[in-house]
Amino acid sequence: MTMTRVGQAVAAGAGIEGTPLMKADSGLGGPLRATPVPGWERGLPWLWAGTSWRVDGFGAGGWPGDEDGAEAWSAAREGEVAGSLPHERKAGSRLATAEREIAAVTGGLLEGGWGTVVRSRQVHGARCRIHGDLPAGDCVAGDGDGHVTQESGVLLAVTLADCVPVFVADPANRAVGIFHAGWRGTAAGVVENGLRAMRRAFGSAAAELRLHLGPAICGRCYEVGPEVFAALGELPPPHPRPLDLRRVIRRRALAAGVPPGHLTTSAECTLCGDGRYYSHRGGDRGRHLGLIGIVAER
Repeated sequence: MTMTRVGQAVAAGAGIEGTPLMKADSGLGGPLRATPVPGWERGLPWLWAGTSWRVDGFGAGGWPGDEDGAEAWSAAREGEVAGSLPHERKAGSRLATAEREIAAVTGGLLEGGWGTVVRSRQVHGARCRIHGDLPAGDCVAGDGDGHVTQESGVLLAVTLADCVPVFVADPANRAVGIFHAGWRGTAAGVVENGLRAMRRAFGSAAAELRLHLGPAICGRCYEVGPEVFAALGELPPPHPRPLDLRRVIRRRALAAGVPPGHLTTSAECTLCGDGRYYSHRGGDRGRHLGLIGIVAER
């Protein structure tokens, strides 16, 4: 496969967490940007993994770090302008529904050089799909909340708006995976089931894996009821209180055999952060993507 704009940027591993990765036109009037998994672009150059930014715009076309866009976003968050939340803005600000936006992002990735972008209908469960050779294009693989593959040129995707994207790399067997982990999926065992799928399909040993917990709602913002704590095996509090879901997932990954030194966690929050990601609790209808794939050789 000949890699063009997206593939070249991915292969180069441009950017670090918190900086934009220019990849392709989003189809919504601006470039597609993403936050790569920190450190993997150098340590694991055969793959690319990261989290896309929202592409409905922050005002007249701004992004975090762009003065006009940041000001428009802050005003919108505080209700100082008409249409106080991003999903309430009018069409003039390039508002995108979740479906239109996902199609635009996947279209940009395909145009940029990935052969296939595969995702599923997420049901907050534990099913993980193992992907071999797939037809080219945007592939929706039915129900599931995890994807794993050894195929190059195949980009695995999960849709997100507060839930945790769990990125997994197996350097020994050149395999990758990504899991969509909300509290229900975590309680159902999506991470453990995904790691088992990689072991069955590729011979992946937990001790050799690299695992990253990406941008998600943080432990200060995510208030849940006692029943959620109980479902996750945590001591239930008497009243609703904040829960650090990434901490729970980290503990489960360690129990599954992933070494502490192979496990990293993003500090970014999708609710109280700078607004580059969507937040369901923040009132957003859109979805950003967690993405991982093995880069095809040029």
